[in-house]
Amino acid sequence: MNVGSMKMTLIKSAKAQLDMHKSLGRRSKLSIIQVAELLDIVSGKTEPSDVHASIFIDNSFSLN
Repeated sequence: MNVGSMKMTLIKSAKAQLDMHKSLGRRSKLSIIQVAELLDIVSGKTEPSDVHASIFIDNSFSLN
């Protein structure tokens, strides 16, 4: 997978999470910070290397 396709995959994933957030409304578990980071990805204001991986992991996931 090249860098361009990885970037497009990241953008598609961000869009899907924002769509889910919109449809869930108040029941969404995304924080305002996570939503802002996703919007930055979709708008192109953030490079993929600057993104925190935590916005792509479900909040119920735990390493403990």
